[in-house]
Amino acid sequence: MSDSFPAEKPLACLTVDLDSMACYRAIHGLGDGHHRGAPAGGDRAYSVGVRRLLEFFGEAGVPATLFVVGSDTEHPAHAEILGEAAASGHELGNHTYSHFYDLPRRSAATRIDEIARGEAAIERVGGRRPVGYRAPGYNISPEIIETLGRRNYLYDSSMFSCPPYYLAKGAIMGWQKVSGRPSRSAMVAPETLLAPITPYRPSREQMWRQDPLSDLPWEIPMCLVPGVRFPIIGTSLQLMGTTGFDAVFPLLRRAHPRLFQLEFHAIDFMDASDLRGAENADELIAAQPDLRVSWPRKSMIYHHVINRLRADYLFSTLEDAVRHLPG
Repeated sequence: MSDSFPAEKPLACLTVDLDSMACYRAIHGLGDGHHRGAPAGGDRAYSVGVRRLLEFFGEAGVPATLFVVGSDTEHPAHAEILGEAAASGHELGNHTYSHFYDLPRRSAATRIDEIARGEAAIERVGGRRPVGYRAPGYNISPEIIETLGRRNYLYDSSMFSCPPYYLAKGAIMGWQKVSGRPSRSAMVAPETLLAPITPYRPSREQMWRQDPLSDLPWEIPMCLVPGVRFPIIGTSLQLMGTTGFDAVFPLLRRAHPRLFQLEFHAIDFMDASDLRGAENADELIAAQPDLRVSWPRKSMIYHHVINRLRADYLFSTLEDAVRHLPG
């Protein structure tokens, strides 16, 4: 995007967390949740999900920001796909090296190493150092934001101040623990539920509060319906359908007048048929209702949403959008 980008036009950003299928096994307590070495064609989140989303965004003519787990770049097939994505104009952001859900609770040395190794891995496949970060499981902390600031990141996009998501996540994790299949996910500080729903500079003392004088990286929250704070992400779009999205869009347009971020995961571009023969396929399909929504239906919904956004917004990567925020 050039410096002459029309600042008066609001911007829409499509972001995608490229979580492997091992991440979902970890969330649902299936096996040990570790990477076991993807086949020659790559983890299915890449060989199917990322391939499909790049084709989808290419046909729609929109750039995206892809948050990459650094360790995934070690697979040659993944590295090739990510190189193609970067060459096509998509932004590659840092999603840490190992995707530790509990990174905020680990040592300072581990937090720094996870961010630095993720940077280096992404730079190797994409040709440039990432300037944006998203925490695994949205588990951000003041210490991680401080680290991002010291490493000259432009933005963090991890804040998900959504009470319905927070409560549902806590309940599911509690049930899995009781049932003897504990999740490797982690809960974020409850104070984050108080955070703004639009881009802001976080306070050093309280990351969920806005401080216009802060020199920390911009915080770009997940998209929420104002008031009820219902999430607008890939999973909820599948539940709402086109009618539901159209019903809340006027509220979203007023609440997000400068920047509209719509977050997906690679699995949002897959369905149950894509997991045939995969490890823990039946358990994953049972645990992930979105996999039971067919790709043709998902594609129809996403096309509708993009066309609706295109009428009011210009599409850009998250990096370009943040660079055009005032201040």
